[in-house]
Amino acid sequence: MSDNENVEAPVVLEKSESAPAAPAAPAAPVTVAEPARPARFAAIRGRGDMIVSAAAALFAVVALTLGICWHSAAGDLNALRAGNSDRDRAAEIATDYATRSLTYDYKNLPAFFDGVQRDTSQPLRDKFTQTHDALTKIMTGAQVTATGKVMGTSVESKGNDQYAVTVYALQRTQSIQQTDPATKPNLLLVTVAKNGGDWLVVDFGPKDGLSTDGVAKDAAKDGAAK
Repeated sequence: MSDNENVEAPVVLEKSESAPAAPAAPAAPVTVAEPARPARFAAIRGRGDMIVSAAAALFAVVALTLGICWHSAAGDLNALRAGNSDRDRAAEIATDYATRSLTYDYKNLPAFFDGVQRDTSQPLRDKFTQTHDALTKIMTGAQVTATGKVMGTSVESKGNDQYAVTVYALQRTQSIQQTDPATKPNLLLVTVAKNGGDWLVVDFGPKDGLSTDGVAKDAAKDGAAK
């Protein structure tokens, strides 16, 4: 046997059609892990919370302080307004009383005495009661008439709800001896007191300190002397 006879023929494999490949499974979603927040960020956030809390506390303190100051200022303003209102009322009372005291007619003296005793303290009413007869005789004998007009007032608080009101007024008088009317100035002091909701005249007279009946008596004497 020759060497050629011992050589085996090569095996030829037939190409067979390969089966289609199975579809690939979808890829699983990739989850990215959140990185851990560093400790520095936590510290900054903690300080921020502390600042916010401190600011809120400071705002509360400021608001409280402003509220107290506003309440105090409002109280002072109300007290000032009340004080001014009382002074204005005292001036009004004094003006009305001075006008009544400087206005009279010998033909109607009861109206004069009613005017000077109305809304007054008991001691002041008593003074006019005690001088009633003397004044009536003087004013009737002189046949005096007078008209008063207040030109201005100045109010001074005396404490205890009392006010001293200086009244500047003009009085126009006429009498049997003075047929032509004459006008003269008067400076009066009227003391007004507040008692609850009532106002009373507690004293009245010329600024120079004469008695409370001085105004009418002086006017009557002036008329009788001229």
